[in-house]
Amino acid sequence: MKIAIDIQTTLGQPTGFGFYVSNLIETLRKNKSEHEFVLIRPETQKDFSTPQRFWWDQVTLPRRARSEGADLLHQPCFSAPFIFRGPVVVTIHDIISILFPENIPFASRMFYSYWMPFSYRKATRIITISQSTKRDIEKVLKIPGEKISVIPLAVDEKFKEKVSEAKIKEVRDKYSLPEHYLLHIGTLEPRKNLEFLIEVFHEVIKQKENSNLYLVISGKKGWYYEGLFKRVKELKLGNRVIFTGDLAEEDKAAVYRGARIFTFPSIYEGFGLPPLEAMASGVPVISSNTSSMPEVIGEAGVLISPKDKNAWVKAITQVNSNDTLRHEMILKNVEQVEKFSWAKTAQRTIDVYDLALKEYNGRKTT
Repeated sequence: MKIAIDIQTTLGQPTGFGFYVSNLIETLRKNKSEHEFVLIRPETQKDFSTPQRFWWDQVTLPRRARSEGADLLHQPCFSAPFIFRGPVVVTIHDIISILFPENIPFASRMFYSYWMPFSYRKATRIITISQSTKRDIEKVLKIPGEKISVIPLAVDEKFKEKVSEAKIKEVRDKYSLPEHYLLHIGTLEPRKNLEFLIEVFHEVIKQKENSNLYLVISGKKGWYYEGLFKRVKELKLGNRVIFTGDLAEEDKAAVYRGARIFTFPSIYEGFGLPPLEAMASGVPVISSNTSSMPEVIGEAGVLISPKDKNAWVKAITQVNSNDTLRHEMILKNVEQVEKFSWAKTAQRTIDVYDLALKEYNGRKTT
């Protein structure tokens, strides 16, 4: 059978979606499957505007898939196409746009908060990346659980590999990073709760044992990020908080490895890949205890309410000052990260393709 997969997100500026699609495709190709995978890409490498995204999902993509003779179409990131005559599998990474519509500009909200959720009902089968998101889909979108398969993400193998001290120093010099720093990686937007992290850090460095710590925040600017920079200025932390912008992919592992602690106070995550990457890199993780975070981090990290400032200050101080605790957390990281693999993700995705084809063909004959 021919399986058409939209790979638009692997082009242009790298994103979490692109990371998922790239790793899935690479592993599917290694898998001994009877299926032929047809990769559908646009001619441009530029990121789509919202109107362009709609036209690609609903018109160009299904037409291209049909012209390739595809038996099934997998939309791994955005809206399910309505005009494709065949089974459709869609991956829902989260329903952030529905739960937090106020964080999205109006024009984009019409697509992400309304059209995309509506389109999911076209899907023959749905893949989602955590049990937490599956529960949200069932509760909010009223899609039956038996239609949904949970298939977690995994980390790139490069994060498990040893990084030399020379490479760490080279990257530290490149981004003007200090020797001792807390790290956060993710898009700068309200849902990431970074103003809260800034306020926590303001209290953390008042403790004597934390006096040499800095806070490094990496990631591209998202929606409504301006308040974050304003808060840094208000708290007079301009010389202690470092914004690197988006990291080059080849530098990311070294930035993780150089960190003292990875801090992730996000309000909501469909999966939460950065904490898993940090754990694979041998860095203790302190994270919020919301949404999918307990599934991803397990007992390896410290999970705290994203509203409890005192608990965050206490946890950061304990992990930073207790080398025995740090070592124990790093050992637990290894066990937790091994629970996730792209080989498992690819095989379970093929199982969903097979199930979607069987269900669709079964409906045609009845």
